[in-house]
Amino acid sequence: MQKLALILFLLGLFVTGLLGTETRLLFFWPGCLLLGLAGLVAVLRWKLRVSFQPSDWCLLTVLMLAGYVGWRAWASPVEIYAREDAAVLLAGFVAYLLTVTAVSDSKWRLGIVCVLLVLVAGNLTAGWVHFKGRWDFHLVPGFSRSFPPGRIGGFFNNPNHLAAFLSFTAFLSAGLMLFARIHIASRLLLGFAILSMLAGVALTASRAAMLGFAVGGVVFVLLTLWIVWSTKRSLFKWLIIALLLVGGAAGGALYKVNEDSMVRRQLTSPLGEDMRVNIWRAALAQNAESPWIGVGSRMFYEGSITHRDPESSPHMGDALFAHNEYLQTLADYGWAGLALVLLVVLAHLLNGQRFLRWYTAEKFPATGMLGSNALALTIGGIAALLATLVQAVFEFQGHIPITALVGAILLGLLANPGIESEVFKSRRIWGLRFLMKIAMLAASAALLAAAAIFGTADGYAAYARLQIKDGETGKALGHFARATLMDPRNAVLAYQHGVALMDSINSHMTKDVYLRTVDSSLKELTRATALNPYNYLYQLALADALDAAGKNDAAFQAIQRALTLAPLYEEPRLALGMHYHRMKHYQEAEFAYLWAGKAKALNPEGTTNWLDSYRELLRQTALEADQARTALIKQQGR
Repeated sequence: MQKLALILFLLGLFVTGLLGTETRLLFFWPGCLLLGLAGLVAVLRWKLRVSFQPSDWCLLTVLMLAGYVGWRAWASPVEIYAREDAAVLLAGFVAYLLTVTAVSDSKWRLGIVCVLLVLVAGNLTAGWVHFKGRWDFHLVPGFSRSFPPGRIGGFFNNPNHLAAFLSFTAFLSAGLMLFARIHIASRLLLGFAILSMLAGVALTASRAAMLGFAVGGVVFVLLTLWIVWSTKRSLFKWLIIALLLVGGAAGGALYKVNEDSMVRRQLTSPLGEDMRVNIWRAALAQNAESPWIGVGSRMFYEGSITHRDPESSPHMGDALFAHNEYLQTLADYGWAGLALVLLVVLAHLLNGQRFLRWYTAEKFPATGMLGSNALALTIGGIAALLATLVQAVFEFQGHIPITALVGAILLGLLANPGIESEVFKSRRIWGLRFLMKIAMLAASAALLAAAAIFGTADGYAAYARLQIKDGETGKALGHFARATLMDPRNAVLAYQHGVALMDSINSHMTKDVYLRTVDSSLKELTRATALNPYNYLYQLALADALDAAGKNDAAFQAIQRALTLAPLYEEPRLALGMHYHRMKHYQEAEFAYLWAGKAKALNPEGTTNWLDSYRELLRQTALEADQARTALIKQQGR
């Protein structure tokens, strides 16, 4: 059963690497299913064969963080947003515990790196497809990558997240290449893979990833030099010469190859005009609402809109994420959450450093061997972790399932690097191991249940959206109905179903069918706004349905709520104008349209905007005035 758990774990990692590459859960559910099965099989085995004992202090900090994030997700105001963090948390928790227990043997840990290298090959192949001009290529038929052309993404929608994944794998591979007990041919293949990953990071043009990679590289070199100085000092000078030659040649070649792309990136997106500063102000503003425990899981989805910085560019889209994991944690989980995250990181880094001291003080003098898989993964793991911590100042890779999963595995490697010593023996905490087993049982069961119920509902909804694109509205509404029936507390599905019902209305409908459709849409959108009262688009869709049902006063109230939620946005002001326009209150409509034109967050180009609506108002009022004059002339002529 332990081997079965390990196989399921590696399969879960592989499937998540293929599909769990964006923030939405739709493609992450298959990975959740496999990881849940792996955790469940491991817990049913109950007593696993563990090669080395993990650090109880590391386990305790992870349990504290998981408990806190789980509690905040449970108590968050919007359930569907909290699910996204909860699913990533549960999967990461199971992966972490399997890494420190069932996967404590070095050969299985090498299996993890092999899976990551296979995923790297796939990502670079997909990146080559992007580079050949198919920038919208997506692994799943019917879906497309939405990131603008020019930067490869592999299986990821966002190039920055591909760069984070490549950075993880590159440092683990570098540790194995230098220190693992492997054949020379394997070392050469790893060297080629590392150069390929470096080229891939460069082609993503992610400046944050390159900065993180540089920091991780410095840490890796310093740890390597310290290990060699403490063990085989005669090799020290030759190692320095080799590092200077290889590092200088590789760095110079990569810089020259990517010099033009980085210059273009700087010209199109100068560092001095980076929008992240505006987004960070919004995150701090949300944190001010609840400084200690945060507003709730993923609530920056709405906070980035309500607290949008007035100095942001009017054409800047919705941030959704803080583009800084530390500020995102502050906004969603408060100072308590950030303190626990830092405590987890510190405990694991210290345990990794403790292993390195043990290796140089006890292991090497006893064996005289520098080659060690555990040493290789520990050095690579520390460098990779520090690299991603630096990148996290500018990105949100911790919210992507596969990068979060690999991050959890890195922590697991450091929590149980392979110490076997009486001097460096870990201190046991009574009852902790039992609690961790119970927690893994609960996490695995929750993953299985969520994948079965929520994953199926998401699948129906995704199928419905594809059918709407193909013009099969009737079939799409049927699939939306199934999705909302399976997952009635999903505000997103209720909103999408309600909007689809409104969009299905046409001039060929009979009055009875029209009224039934409007009523059904109104029920779904009312439910959506009850489940998530913080989304201004839900309020505006509800206002449209209320106007269609003749409930104009209620529609006006919904628009007022949207204006409160998005005070700087054109869309709710435009909706107010259209509301008055439909009611033929032309003076109020004119005021609202002109007010919309002064918004600090304008609608995207190509969508409905205030100027087009205002021109339509002028055309309509002129036409009605002309008709009134004509009627008056005819009346006077009689």
